[in-house]
Amino acid sequence: MYLREGAEPPHMSYAVLHMQKLKQPAIKGIQIHNQREKESQTNPDIDGGRSHLNYDLVNPSPIDYSEKINKMIEERVTTGKAIRKDAVKVASFLVTSDSEYFHNLSEKEEKRFFESAYEFFVKEYGEQNIAYAMVHKDEKTPHMHVGFVPITEDGRLSAKDFFGKKQQLVKLQDKFHDHMVKEGFDLERGISSSRKHVESAKYKALTFKRMEEVAKERYERTMEHIQKIDDKTKAIEDIEAKKVLGLVGMKEQDYKTLVDYAMNGVVYQLQTENLQKELEKAQKEVAQLKKDMKLGQEKIRHYYKDVEKNMDALAEKKAVEKLKKSDIVKNYGELIDKYMD
Repeated sequence: MYLREGAEPPHMSYAVLHMQKLKQPAIKGIQIHNQREKESQTNPDIDGGRSHLNYDLVNPSPIDYSEKINKMIEERVTTGKAIRKDAVKVASFLVTSDSEYFHNLSEKEEKRFFESAYEFFVKEYGEQNIAYAMVHKDEKTPHMHVGFVPITEDGRLSAKDFFGKKQQLVKLQDKFHDHMVKEGFDLERGISSSRKHVESAKYKALTFKRMEEVAKERYERTMEHIQKIDDKTKAIEDIEAKKVLGLVGMKEQDYKTLVDYAMNGVVYQLQTENLQKELEKAQKEVAQLKKDMKLGQEKIRHYYKDVEKNMDALAEKKAVEKLKKSDIVKNYGELIDKYMD
């Protein structure tokens, strides 16, 4: 691994790998976010002056996510059945580490980090099933979004086959760690004994903290859209209309505009409710993980107390054995025998 000039060796860090399942309605949103199609007013971490440094390891230029993903499904799913409207079409992975780790990497090594991570997904799921691999360099911490379309070898669209069991994702994270370490990146892995509990909790806390940030970002962005819709709704009052037999009549185009505003309002309301639940869930998980870390730290303290206690007992035992073998004990025994006689 090559460090940038003047950098200190990186501290041990985690390779963060988080997966989120996306259905059709969410695909447009991730496209806008990944390709920076709109200026974000809610994420202060995005530096628009650096957005030109972002790159996609799969697509050389911006694409329509829905068009590509649906085409992949149409061409490779062979069940002959219609795809369910609520089907998971993309497993979107977030790949990153902490900002200090990337700060100490050279530009060349940083790019190799993401290229190596992408190679892992290609090896694991097949290049034909990867829709995008967008690297963001315009936020505080460089990271990559990888879109995997969960098509099985026998031609089924089934996220359940890949991620239906919790152990499958745990195993995937272990394999990802192993892969990155073999590629030469100094990334922290599992630690034995009670310390392992703390390190695992720290890793999970880091992952869920990022989840919370993403959920909050999406929630705030949606709220911004809702505000815009409210502003537009107020403008409807200015639409030229006249009362006819107690009913409101208006121009056809104005009527269509009104319907569009109303429909958008309903959609964003539903999105907001879902995002609020997601945010609350992430906050609860972070709180629980903080408790897990505290519990792990307490276990470490008890562990070391036991070790010290056992070491003291062992040292005392060795001292007694040494004393028994010494001339002092031997002479003391002879002296007792003399006086007993």
